[in-house]
Amino acid sequence: MAKLASRIEELAPIPRKTPEGYRVLVYRLAETEPSKFNFQDGLRAFFSFNDTVLSEDGLMPGYIVVFDMKGTSLGHLARVSTMMHLVRSFMIYIQECHPARLKGVHVINTASFMDKVLSLVKPLMQSELIQLLHLHSDLESLKPFIPIDLLPEDYGGDSKPVAHIHDEFQKKMKSEYTNWLKDHEKLVADLKKRPKKKIINSMEGSFRTLSID
Repeated sequence: MAKLASRIEELAPIPRKTPEGYRVLVYRLAETEPSKFNFQDGLRAFFSFNDTVLSEDGLMPGYIVVFDMKGTSLGHLARVSTMMHLVRSFMIYIQECHPARLKGVHVINTASFMDKVLSLVKPLMQSELIQLLHLHSDLESLKPFIPIDLLPEDYGGDSKPVAHIHDEFQKKMKSEYTNWLKDHEKLVADLKKRPKKKIINSMEGSFRTLSID
């Protein structure tokens, strides 16, 4: 099982919900040194976190994801680009298998190399996901989508800092979900029942509708 107390990344479910009842999830790097970044371990931590959030929330009308790119560099991108098979599998999961409704994906503190990031994921994105994606160079353009006051104090809100929320949720995962998560890792797919048509072939979309704020 992925190490729950990972300090490479911080994954924080914001306690307060939006007026629509959506949960905001903040993802960011805690350790910004590229040599310490392991994309595969990061995905394991994400799936453990994601499964726990869904179990805790039960029926939820939707989720808004905020990716904070502060501290990311071309060194991180280079490491990810060598594992495109994992990126492809992750995108299939998010778009075809994820048992929750995404209401928005917001990338803040966008990096100067964002065009290179988009060139990697563009062939893997459906138009529905593209329409949910918004890029923000500052927090001001985030206000129409998320009430700033419900965000962590790191971003000018009233909630606890991201690191605090992350640590508290990791404690919950360790104390209440360790065995459950281990059991989940034993589940495997029956590839004989997989549809013959490759799902990835249907992932076509245009970046013409991509909102850059």
